[in-house]
Amino acid sequence: MKIMYKLSKNLTITVFTGIVIFSGCCNAYGRDNYLPSYEPNSFKNTFRDLDAGDSDYGTYLDESDVYYKKGMDFYEANEYTKAIEFLEKAINIAPDRIKTRTNLAVIYINRGTYYFNKEKNYENAANDYRNAIYYLKYDGYKPTTAIAKENLEIAYKNLDNVVSVIKANNTGFTRLNAAKTLRGQGKFKEAVVEYEEALKASPSNIAICEALGDLYRALMKPKQAANYYKLAVDANPDNSSLRLKYARMLNDSGNGDIAAKEFNVALDKAKDDQKKDILQSLENIWIQKIRQNPQDASAHMNLGVVLQKKGDLDGALREYKIAESINPNDITTRLNIVTLYQAKKDYKTAIKAYNTILQVKPDHLLAHYYMGTVLRDSGLINDAIKEFQIVLRAEPDNAAAKEALFDTVSRFSNTEDITNTLSLFAQNNPRDAIAQFKYAFHLHSIGKLDEAMDYYQRTINADPKYVDAYLNIANIYKQRNQIPLAISTLDKAKALMPDNKQVNDMLASIKSETTSYKYQQALDYHTDGEYAKAIDIYKSIIAMNQADSDLYVNLGAAYQGLNNHDEAIKAYQQAIKLDNKNATAHYYLGTVYFNKENFDLAIKSYNTALTYEPSNENIKKAIDAAKQGIVDKYIKKATNEYNQKKYNDALLTLNTALMNTTDNAELYYQRGLVYDALGKYQLAIADYKSAVKYNPDMELAYYAMAVDYDTIKNYVEAKKWYQKFIKEANNQNDEYVQYAKKRLTQI
Repeated sequence: MKIMYKLSKNLTITVFTGIVIFSGCCNAYGRDNYLPSYEPNSFKNTFRDLDAGDSDYGTYLDESDVYYKKGMDFYEANEYTKAIEFLEKAINIAPDRIKTRTNLAVIYINRGTYYFNKEKNYENAANDYRNAIYYLKYDGYKPTTAIAKENLEIAYKNLDNVVSVIKANNTGFTRLNAAKTLRGQGKFKEAVVEYEEALKASPSNIAICEALGDLYRALMKPKQAANYYKLAVDANPDNSSLRLKYARMLNDSGNGDIAAKEFNVALDKAKDDQKKDILQSLENIWIQKIRQNPQDASAHMNLGVVLQKKGDLDGALREYKIAESINPNDITTRLNIVTLYQAKKDYKTAIKAYNTILQVKPDHLLAHYYMGTVLRDSGLINDAIKEFQIVLRAEPDNAAAKEALFDTVSRFSNTEDITNTLSLFAQNNPRDAIAQFKYAFHLHSIGKLDEAMDYYQRTINADPKYVDAYLNIANIYKQRNQIPLAISTLDKAKALMPDNKQVNDMLASIKSETTSYKYQQALDYHTDGEYAKAIDIYKSIIAMNQADSDLYVNLGAAYQGLNNHDEAIKAYQQAIKLDNKNATAHYYLGTVYFNKENFDLAIKSYNTALTYEPSNENIKKAIDAAKQGIVDKYIKKATNEYNQKKYNDALLTLNTALMNTTDNAELYYQRGLVYDALGKYQLAIADYKSAVKYNPDMELAYYAMAVDYDTIKNYVEAKKWYQKFIKEANNQNDEYVQYAKKRLTQI
């Protein structure tokens, strides 16, 4: 008989058809067909052999079917783990078989509920429910049958219930943290489910999308991986590493054309150490296409482009020639051949070839652009400028042509020619931010800073988000040591572009440099004891939003140097707010409380400091001093009460002190004196014994004990303690010593 375990209040379980768990039992597939829902007496009637007429599985009889049958046999024998192992082998061979997939999920659900109810192993239970969800929803094959949907719903419900239990035991639990932990443990399918849950709460989270792509890549599911990488790339298009992952998964999933486009985009933004791999991937794509269709002119041309970028110019020329032979009228192939001559520095041949193309297509802007570059590289600067101007007249916003134009102008051998040409472009194109910036940058480079500032500002007027203009204005202000103006300029840029890394980095750098200088000034004043000046500088750093926990510690120390304890406390508390683990802040706060004789708060602060620096001897000594401070306050109060003959009040004070400090010899000694005054000699003797227990060098306690024994006529003990007192006494001429010696001769 199948053993059914009692269910927890909120947890549901699903099993194979025929077991009623609660009203409305859900069905699962049997090993063969759908089975009716009833409660059998035994499982033996629930299953049939594979050859019992199943219209689907009876026709397979392949390796997947063998694993499936073995898995179901293990399930029938209550061996869930082995059943899962064999059904997973079956699904890996034939992932599209709905029955296998659904029953695999059901077994995971059953084992998960066993872990939950029987073993109270909530992590294992959660992982089994996650696996069930993965196979029913996220594995690339999503069964749409009613039974699959029912089991998916149960798996989700059970997982939610287990997560609630885990959360109750672990307040730091989140679905995202769980996903990261599972990924770190190598439980990729389980991690997929948790990342999917986290993604529901944060649909545009790039890191989650990338993580899901990484997981599917590890699970060898390139199609799903590509889908998630695309989401991440769409949200962060400038991330070349991310785009490279996307391109590779596209290629692995058979989307070579789209992969090639993505590889090319990634190549433009890739780091040098990535380019070799990207070019190799592109080469493989085009070689594969050529193998599929040797007459694909486009594939030959693109392979030539890749080879040219790899530096294999002869190989590139070979592929271009093949492409041209297949499609003689393709201008792009001709252009590529000419750029190859240009790369070989055969400028004469290149110029002649460009002229040939332009004779046929005089308005071919790309040909004019490349003609400009070869003329520039040949040293024909004025002719090159004319070619770039042809492009820009047709396409005023062509960034490549603009950049090439200004790069060409910068190659004039005479600085005055460069200045005049850039000035002319700037004046003729007042709304062109690039023209304004290039002239400003040139003026900046030759030291004409005021004029450069003017044209940088014109750049911003033309394009308020032209980042480099703000950066260079800030640099000029910094060069002139006009730090507030530099910061103000960058703050304006930040307001328009809050996430711009260059602006944020430069702003942080300038503030940091300024802060470092001011910090050193403050420390110098602090060291020289000029606390008020140090405080002013500390506050100015705080006003720049550059303060950290340690700065507030120094501010507190400066206030403490002026005996302004209240302000010192505020500063130390702010330091702790910024960094609760700053042991120095806790320690210094304790010293202020100590100076204010608030020893309880001092000890509290010292103990907190000690938790972060457990081997710090200074903190340990401070705790001892604060404890002694508490004792001294009690003793001082008790002494005043004793001197006023308020013995009961003194006794209450000392009892209160001993409730908090049970090992202080002085407290016991003082209480012994009070008991003596009250005539309670036995209690006094007990306290004196406690006093010498905790401080064997307290000689007066020996004397007081001897006198009390003497008083109650216990001469044996009196003699013993007089002798001990005399032995311990440092001054043998002391009147108490003389009295003790005298009594020893009398008793």
